[in-house]
Amino acid sequence: MALVGFRAPALPLPPPTYSSQQQAELLRALRLYFNLLDSLAPQQAISYTADQFIGGEISGSSITGGILAGFNRGIEAPYVMLMSNQDQANAGATSENIVTFNQIVLNNGITVQDSTKIRFDYSGQYLVNFRLQVVNKSNAVKEFEVWAKNSGTNYPLSNTRFDVAARKSASIYGHTVANVAGIFTVNANEYLELAWWGEDTDVELEHYAAGTSPVRPEVPSVILTAAFLSARPKKFIPTLTGGLSLSGTAPSINIGIVPGANNLTIAGVAPTITIA
Repeated sequence: MALVGFRAPALPLPPPTYSSQQQAELLRALRLYFNLLDSLAPQQAISYTADQFIGGEISGSSITGGILAGFNRGIEAPYVMLMSNQDQANAGATSENIVTFNQIVLNNGITVQDSTKIRFDYSGQYLVNFRLQVVNKSNAVKEFEVWAKNSGTNYPLSNTRFDVAARKSASIYGHTVANVAGIFTVNANEYLELAWWGEDTDVELEHYAAGTSPVRPEVPSVILTAAFLSARPKKFIPTLTGGLSLSGTAPSINIGIVPGANNLTIAGVAPTITIA
């Protein structure tokens, strides 16, 4: 481990003649200095740098780089668990339905607005898992789809299709559980929604009351969990499509761009970039 800003003590100046007191002060200063060097965590350093920090407790406004090894106790990250204990009807074969939530089971840094919009206090990449209890009241197999939306816009390739079994009788319906997981990148000013579609109004999301003989808990129509995985990568990817466009997040860079007749020159000092 390297100590940044660690300073040796000021040693006493020697007198013209030998002095046992001066010698004792010198030895005391040297002893304290070497005791600090031998310590596992010298307190006089401004900061510490190392490839790994193992065990113990770390506190402060920010921690950058390296590996933190240990039990990870005391580390907080955003998370949420949401449910709905209500039936959710299908608006029709040509309509988009938005999942609603009326139960916040637990949360930290993630909440719900207007019963549908899942808002994140911190930008990052989140693991989102949702489970929908789908019922089919028809005597024919029906199709059901569910997908994710970012601030009202469909996430590309986020849709999943399920077949819902036909009912067994007029009072015993067909069921399936639509269970989907994915990693979503979210900014702090964005929100996530779930949308679904059923082939007709016989397909809907259903909540079931608690059962008896044996005693069983009620079945929510929807369960969603989200947990923070990682901050957004601090990188950007230039894309060349007849011109120059830069997308993503990057530190402040001083670059001069000099276009030529048939070429492009980038002058200045910049971090390594990846050209897709």
